[in-house]
Amino acid sequence: MPDLSRLSDTERQILLLLARGHTAKSAATVLDLTEAAVNERLREARRKAGVGSSRELARLAAAQENRDEKIGVADAATGGDTGRRPFVLRARWPLLLGALCMIILASAVGVFAALAVAGHPAPSGPPRVVATSPAVGAEVAAGKIAIKVTFDQPMAPGYSFIARDKASYPTCAPKPTQSADGRSFTLDCVVQPGDYWIGFNSPRFRNFTSVAGAPAVPALLRFSAH
Repeated sequence: MPDLSRLSDTERQILLLLARGHTAKSAATVLDLTEAAVNERLREARRKAGVGSSRELARLAAAQENRDEKIGVADAATGGDTGRRPFVLRARWPLLLGALCMIILASAVGVFAALAVAGHPAPSGPPRVVATSPAVGAEVAAGKIAIKVTFDQPMAPGYSFIARDKASYPTCAPKPTQSADGRSFTLDCVVQPGDYWIGFNSPRFRNFTSVAGAPAVPALLRFSAH
């Protein structure tokens, strides 16, 4: 078994994206890198692990991630999940079998049926971000602000607001408010003049999930305050 312990966090994130079907180009977009930088990190990862194929190395990294993955609280300084809660329930976990699973499934059926009646097709595939407030690239006034992310389908209660570092993440309430239709999460924050970077899910933290437990596709919000 190749030794993956020498891989950097960025190399591991790229490999996990490849394992989920991304290309070097789409992984670069998710991680805010250039395609050349992604390919260089893949070459370095192959050299460290002694594996000749990026796809094979991605498969091995994903297998290790599945073994090692735990649900917990991550420090924002490490680019982690700022949800600040000890556990997040996911429908794919065995612990959700039973009454809670039945409630979630019943809710999903009800939502999808309502969409069908309204003339809209039920969403398929993993959840995707369809809107943010502020919008990507927006300039806002310093002070209190409500950061809102909206998905293309109803979501489970869990969340993963991702911080690149403390300097580029605003001061926010401990947890967001979820909308009645389950599609939006609003987080009350305070911003000072400067540039801000907030992610929604990442290869490591995937607590934004559909009601059926499918992790949302990672997305990035960048804005500035003056």
